[in-house]
Amino acid sequence: MTTSTQQLVNKVIAAHGGANAANFKTVKIHTNIGGVVWPIKGHNGALADVEFTGSLTEQKSSWKNLFQPGYTSTFEPGKVQLIDETGKVLEELVNPRESFKGHTVETPWTRAQLVYFSSYATWNYATAPFNFLVPGVEINKLEPWNEKGETLTRLEVIYPDGFATHSKRQVFYFDETGLLKRHDYWPVVLGGSSATQIIEGYKEFQGVKTGTRRNIYILNDADNSYQTDPVLVSIDILDVSFE
Repeated sequence: MTTSTQQLVNKVIAAHGGANAANFKTVKIHTNIGGVVWPIKGHNGALADVEFTGSLTEQKSSWKNLFQPGYTSTFEPGKVQLIDETGKVLEELVNPRESFKGHTVETPWTRAQLVYFSSYATWNYATAPFNFLVPGVEINKLEPWNEKGETLTRLEVIYPDGFATHSKRQVFYFDETGLLKRHDYWPVVLGGSSATQIIEGYKEFQGVKTGTRRNIYILNDADNSYQTDPVLVSIDILDVSFE
């Protein structure tokens, strides 16, 4: 990594409160997640008013109240479970990534597949940019990007094999203060379709800053633009706490 790239990585981690985040092991997020993806996949409203709990040290997380009140889930890259209010495992998926082979945006999902997608995706959103420090991550500085008159610095992040995320290569855009404003990726489980997440509404929770309004749109790779209709996924973060 070049010196200027390292300096930018240090700046963005500091801007999001990396020194404070390092004191915690777990993040809890109360959120309401909508958008057109869920009805397309056959699970409209599955993530309305849910609670996410994620480890800050490894790819592990759980949901509370997804699909219906009382349901919970577990996630790690090689296995997910959906559990009812009595503790009974309703669905389980081992090596979940394999189950998405041949999928497009329109392919319906099982409940366990939705658990996998929403778990790894939310874990990645909740831990960026701190997950840039995961061993094996490669980071390159790209040319700045003009977004509606604002100059954003950009980092290309290439995640290691076996890391559960949308795509190995992702692009992150930061404002002059170092805060993440946009995030591009090409989800393999959606057939490699192009998407961008626009991050707004920054708030500070226990010394850590995160965007509380996140909308994901279709990305046009030809000119790096995006349309704000339809909203693929909307994420409204109601509260965040760290332990």
